Amino acid sequence: MLAPGSRAFTILLGALSGLTALSVDMSLPALPRLTAVFATTPDAAQLTLSLFLAGFALGQLLYGPLSDRFGRRPVLLGGLAIYTLGGLGCALSASIEALVLFRLVQGVGGCVGRVMGPAIVRDEFHTERGAQILSHITQVVALAPLLAPMIGGYLLNLADWRSIFFVLTACGLAIFFATLAQFGESSKYRDASALRPFVLLGNWSRFLTHRTCLGSLLVICGVFSGLFSYISGSSFVFIEALGVPSQIYGVLFGITALAFMLGAMVNARLLRCLAPQRILRWGLLLNVGGGLILLALALAAPSVPGIIAPMMVFVFGMGLVIPNATAAAMEPLPRMAGVASSLLGSAQMAAGSLVGYLVNRFYDGTPVAMASGIAGGALAAALAYLLLLRPAARSG
Repeated sequence: MLAPGSRAFTILLGALSGLTALSVDMSLPALPRLTAVFATTPDAAQLTLSLFLAGFALGQLLYGPLSDRFGRRPVLLGGLAIYTLGGLGCALSASIEALVLFRLVQGVGGCVGRVMGPAIVRDEFHTERGAQILSHITQVVALAPLLAPMIGGYLLNLADWRSIFFVLTACGLAIFFATLAQFGESSKYRDASALRPFVLLGNWSRFLTHRTCLGSLLVICGVFSGLFSYISGSSFVFIEALGVPSQIYGVLFGITALAFMLGAMVNARLLRCLAPQRILRWGLLLNVGGGLILLALALAAPSVPGIIAPMMVFVFGMGLVIPNATAAAMEPLPRMAGVASSLLGSAQMAAGSLVGYLVNRFYDGTPVAMASGIAGGALAAALAYLLLLRPAARSG
């Protein structure tokens, strides 16, 4: 079995956490092809993404309590099995309706790594070391948006859209067997009552009324909303508003993913000598600075460099914020780490999806709506820190 904190342990957790991003980003190049193959509308093809994300959000609320009751290992294996079967169903689908259904199944299974990753880290480590491990996991996860669109495009040209889902199925199967062979149970506790409705509601209430947990959750939701504003709006802004060729857009998207990875690398090194809260503050300053500069440039003189440069500052700051805020949120309530992780994942997905919808709803052919979402998310995160996290740290 893998030793907690080893390089292989971190890579496996990174692969588990990055499976969802891989599933989303690798399928993006296939959306126009699906419209033609199934003689359907772009909205129907888009449902393959929307239903995957819906399954991702809902599944997280289930896996956390299940893992607090039965342990991390069986829940991980069950989720990976569902993901793999869903991916195979996608690859063999004969209609757009079947594909949408199996994408929902795939999303329900694929989110298991996102929930279990932070919970497993909390099982094994406390705040400082946990934040360091989460930084290394983030570096692995950041490879998905960097490579997945290119892999998806290559597979689409080499074979057809089904090959993308066959590859995703193979990835799920490989991670399933790696987990089965190498991952030992990490949970030190079993809560026999974790699945009872009133106990579950009580656990949610304990998390949401704990100042550190709530403050960390709101910080994460804020910066993730900014990122989702970029993900939702950037293709329209770059390709439609600024006339960037679609192949160049993929490169620009990869550059921002690289900045995120670099931020996580720097965070891991800084944690050797600095407190996580201090690094988190620096990250939030970069988020706010990058977001406000981007908004100012979007209003004054929209351009590709005027978006990419401040966005790189923003996502670099995210690399400093997300691991430290996640570790802080998981620290106070170790006996319900699964529930805590599921709430973090579901809340950030809900916040990101809402802001992403608003960005597209108010898109007017300029970068202003996207930039407003990014700046607004950064300011919301900073406000949550000032009102909740900083007072909690001082009183603690």
